Amino acid sequence: MTKSLLKYRYSFTAGAFAAGGSFFGHAPSQLSELPILIRLFEYTPETIYYLELILLRALPIALMLICNVLNWRYFLKALQCTEQTLTATVLTAATNYMFSFLLGAIVYGEKVTMLSTLGAAFIIVGLWFLCKAQEEQKVKDKMKKLH
Repeated sequence: MTKSLLKYRYSFTAGAFAAGGSFFGHAPSQLSELPILIRLFEYTPETIYYLELILLRALPIALMLICNVLNWRYFLKALQCTEQTLTATVLTAATNYMFSFLLGAIVYGEKVTMLSTLGAAFIIVGLWFLCKAQEEQKVKDKMKKLH
């Protein structure tokens, strides 16, 4: 199983960057509601304006763009490393969903329900079956070539 996870590392990395892109895309609306950021600085109305512009708007958007570029970079590498494009696509999407679920719950305090936990469990089990099926197919193909 470890070799199959290593083989699909680009898919997992692409999914993590995709989740990062959506996380930072969602961040400006969430960060602007945190009054603690404003209390950290001696402020004037002009300082608050520039602080909000740079830290709460520009930085998250720049990080979102960087994450999205890296998502595509690693997704293309994942497509090159796998025999089937469907495998890379599914692994990337599932990783994106899992990281988004975790980031939403931990950072943004989104509600974790029994249904969302069950959905996350199904995604993990599906990933395991997908990776296992790919490895078993490879073994079968090798056995056919030997005979």
